[in-house]
Amino acid sequence: MNLAPPKWAQEVIWYQIFPERFRNGDPSNDPTLSDIKDFTPDPAPAHWAVTPWGWDWYKQEPWAAATGKDFYGTIQWRRYGGDLQGVLDKLDYLQSLGVTGIYLNPINDSPSLHKYDARSYAHVDRNFGPDPRGDAEIIAREDIPAPTPGAGRRRTACSSSSWPRCTGGGCGSSSITRGTTRG
Repeated sequence: MNLAPPKWAQEVIWYQIFPERFRNGDPSNDPTLSDIKDFTPDPAPAHWAVTPWGWDWYKQEPWAAATGKDFYGTIQWRRYGGDLQGVLDKLDYLQSLGVTGIYLNPINDSPSLHKYDARSYAHVDRNFGPDPRGDAEIIAREDIPAPTPGAGRRRTACSSSSWPRCTGGGCGSSSITRGTTRG
């Protein structure tokens, strides 16, 4: 049994991206409170809003400070609005750094910022693509309780053929390339 990685993988210079925190390429798809509900039993902070890029990491946003909780009591509510358009916008820059492969942290539809608690293993997060409301409607109509590859699913705007292909054997942590798929 040959356990050596494939030749192409031995030569790749990887860059890991946490899409929600990488770049906001499309502010029209920024998360709303309805997109992120249910990731915690705590009630949503009043006047919650997406955190501006460049915000001091340890400084609480006005909505966070108003809760009376400390930094760690509100940090899980923080969202920056990063998306796949932000990744696409920076592909040339990443290539100029010598990057030849991108590893995306989970990109499944999820209410949390880290996306490890997927609502849907079959779809890219509604706020990572160009049509969050339409994608949420498609996902809600499917009503598939367990991840069954391909069963009764329609492509959402973000998972359509016009977007770059995700590689890595399915949804979740994947590599994205322009127009090609590596298995």
